[in-house]
Amino acid sequence: MRGEPQSLESLQQQISILKTENHQLQQSLQTVKNTSDLYEALVEFAADAILMGDPSGNIIGANQRAAFLSGYSYTELVDMNLSQFFSEEELLKNPLRYDLLKQGEIVRTERLLSRKDGATVPIEMNSRMLPDGTFHSFFRNITERKQADEALRISEEKFSQIFKLSPDAIALTRMEDGLYLDVNDAFVDIIGWSYSEIVGHCSHSADLGIWCHAEDRDRMVQALREKGKMNALEADFKDKNGRIIKGSMSARIININNEACVLSITRDISERLKLQEKQKNLEMQMLQVQKLESLGVLAGGIAHDFNNILMAVIGNCDLAQRRLSPTSAAMVNLKQIKLATSKAADLSNQMLAYSGKGKFVVESLNLSRIIEEMQQILSISSSKKASLRYDLNPDIPNIEADVTQVRQIVMNLVINASDAIGDNSGVIAISTGVMECDRNYLQSTWLDENLEGGEYAFIEVADTGCGMTDDMVDRIFEPFYTTKFTGRGLGMAAVLGIIRGHKGAIKIYTEVGKGSTLKVLFPASTLAATKQKIEPESAPLNDHGLVLLIDDEEAVLTISQEMLHEFGFEVVTARDGIEALEVFKQQHQDIRFVLMDLTMPNMDGEEAFREFRRIDPQVKVIICSGYNEQEVSQKFVGKGLAGFLKKPYMLSELQKTIQKLLQ
Repeated sequence: MRGEPQSLESLQQQISILKTENHQLQQSLQTVKNTSDLYEALVEFAADAILMGDPSGNIIGANQRAAFLSGYSYTELVDMNLSQFFSEEELLKNPLRYDLLKQGEIVRTERLLSRKDGATVPIEMNSRMLPDGTFHSFFRNITERKQADEALRISEEKFSQIFKLSPDAIALTRMEDGLYLDVNDAFVDIIGWSYSEIVGHCSHSADLGIWCHAEDRDRMVQALREKGKMNALEADFKDKNGRIIKGSMSARIININNEACVLSITRDISERLKLQEKQKNLEMQMLQVQKLESLGVLAGGIAHDFNNILMAVIGNCDLAQRRLSPTSAAMVNLKQIKLATSKAADLSNQMLAYSGKGKFVVESLNLSRIIEEMQQILSISSSKKASLRYDLNPDIPNIEADVTQVRQIVMNLVINASDAIGDNSGVIAISTGVMECDRNYLQSTWLDENLEGGEYAFIEVADTGCGMTDDMVDRIFEPFYTTKFTGRGLGMAAVLGIIRGHKGAIKIYTEVGKGSTLKVLFPASTLAATKQKIEPESAPLNDHGLVLLIDDEEAVLTISQEMLHEFGFEVVTARDGIEALEVFKQQHQDIRFVLMDLTMPNMDGEEAFREFRRIDPQVKVIICSGYNEQEVSQKFVGKGLAGFLKKPYMLSELQKTIQKLLQ
């Protein structure tokens, strides 16, 4: 039975449904197409090279990046097998794992891809098998990453070498508690603990105690927290044996596993500080030498002029005593004048001693014997509460020195020690000895002017007095410096000048509240000690003849002329070398001898002496000077100087010199 025909309305509804379904199907197809185009675009323009192949490795598709990376065209790629991108050596080392791909695994490897032009490119290769049996492989060029890794490796290797081979101590510590994480070889060598004894222990713990002062580490940590770095922190460190090491530390904060750590570099500056201290001492000594030089010139000049003035006083006093009756009331006054003048001459000699020009009579002396002879006067000169103790070595070598100057040194040192003891009871120990001094030891003394190492005889004066501060030691040799209310004149300054003049040195040891020790060193001599000669009293001098007298000081010229007249001589005078030379040219055949000052304007004594010798090689010249005989004689050595008189000289000294010359 035929069904009833559908109504028009029903057909229209079905047609409408079919249209809707058809539209939806078209939309779905368009979406699939769009998605397919998108995926194709993503593959085509991907940053990584993408290859597709069958289960045998034959390439069936590739993107632009694959062609760019490999150097092959798309057509060439499709005809290739995946294995052709790698050398045999590479495949042996790292084979293509199709077996793992078939098991559904993703295979990730790093390989060297061989390009068409023969170059190789490091790549990261990721491969996966799809359900239809094809595979997709992604090649990523990792050249830059490899370069970065290599640079990092080189950097780490450099750091490792620097860390290991640096002569400075390098340590990596935990900032929180100072736990050592790593140290280099230099750190181990300097500190003395082994690597295993250091790493895993805290720097300031009781078992290591590397930081001498905990506050130094606190300062370092504070600086790091504020600035993240710290430079040149000077601190004291202690090695395994307890030796103190002066270090200069620089440090930075670095983060390791999100934990603040400290990378520090410490340089051992112990030797540098010693050298700096040594340099400072040398500079102080040089300053002292310069001070002595400048003040010495001043003192020597003053002494020279002072001696000229004293010359007139002493000469006139001598002449007055000679001409007056011994019973004259004026003789007492003249004796007092002569005594005062003698003290003034001693002060002049001290000024010369300070200038280092005070050696007058050089002899071979034994220091122990000199001090034995001085024991009584030393006892009188020192405090009654100071006990003098002697330890004199009789077997010490002799020295070449002026006995009066050496006595002045001993006297000044003992008086100084007595002043240091003051009103308290104490001991002054005076000893002599001999020691071998090298350059290092001599450099640590006062006034080392490149003294030669060798054997030195010494006097040592030690006291149990108040001691000296560093400032007092620095100033002890300044003229007129004293810690007393009133000064003692040149004192220790003269001592230093005498020592300098004898090519010696002085060493000072002192501690506040415990006392001081001063050791004076003299170069040892191989000559036998000189015995004092008692010269017989000279016979009266009554002679005649012409004498040329030269001096630029009118007072000296006048008194010297009177002295010579007293002995019976005729005198012709001149006030400088030029005037004297004119006189000598005219009368040299009649002149018996010349009495001449050394220091004069226009032409000095040395130059005038040379001119006299040109005219008459046999001329006899006596040089007068306020300076010592040794210094003056050096100017005339080997030139035939007949005699020397040190100003101020007395009538008796002039008489002895003339008698010696005429004999």
